[in-house]
Amino acid sequence: MKKIFTILDGSWFVFRAYYGMPPLEDDQGRPVQAIFGFFRMLFKLLQQKPEYFAIARDSPKQTIRKEQFSEYKANRTKLPDEFKYQMWSIKTLVDQCNIPHFEAPGYEADDIIGTLVRPNSMLTGMKWDLTYKIVSSDKDLKQLLNENTIVYDWMKDEETNVERFILEHDFEPLLIVDYLSLVGDSSDNIKGVTGIGAKGAAKLVIEYWGLDNIYANIDKIAWATQTKLIEWKESAYHSKQLIQLMEVPDLVWYDLEYANMNLDFNHIQKVLVDERKFSRLEKSIKELKKEVDWGTQLGLFG
Repeated sequence: MKKIFTILDGSWFVFRAYYGMPPLEDDQGRPVQAIFGFFRMLFKLLQQKPEYFAIARDSPKQTIRKEQFSEYKANRTKLPDEFKYQMWSIKTLVDQCNIPHFEAPGYEADDIIGTLVRPNSMLTGMKWDLTYKIVSSDKDLKQLLNENTIVYDWMKDEETNVERFILEHDFEPLLIVDYLSLVGDSSDNIKGVTGIGAKGAAKLVIEYWGLDNIYANIDKIAWATQTKLIEWKESAYHSKQLIQLMEVPDLVWYDLEYANMNLDFNHIQKVLVDERKFSRLEKSIKELKKEVDWGTQLGLFG
């Protein structure tokens, strides 16, 4: 049976924690609902007992995509200061708890995840016998689906593998990049091709197998659609450039053992419960510690 490497889209998880929790303050009056919610969800996730685990985080500095396209994600609501404070606190606490994490200047969490799950082609060349479980609801990450990689939507408690994706979309996961290049992605302010919707984009992608082939066969496409494609060609390819995941060079030689699920739960309890006073997390931490200790004992006597 393959070992599981769970990779958490950390930025997405923080957003879900912040907007999914009621307001909460610590004894000094500081907002902490995102911090508490993040770690509560994290410990529930770890109860699934992955053999390897890591958090992927967005770069705190301006990303390469933002440098290339100033309007990228420009339509998003400005984050409140209390959210920024809590995001910074979560990063600090993850570091203090020695929870495996990856972050690279200029790159997004998606790029890090994409680099981590492609070891055979992009890293050391070692053929690790792993199942990669990406925890996120980001549709861009579904381009990574293959026989060794699944995407798990924590909020829906729903796993998507290659078979399920094809059943839902009628095309291969890799083609979601070309599909989104046509329909755009309003959440990231990616324009795509104006006038082509989901059904039209899916039909084109299925019939011509990608953006390059669509434009190579432009004369065969119905006039109304052809006109839109020609007018918005530059936007389509620019959109594809933004949607495709980048390789993160600094991760090329990372050691898989860094992500080994060998957490010190006594230390985590000290940081989160004794020092930060998140007493409601104590039960979850102790349960995880008990399961890890029990698993170690079974290993010793097995």
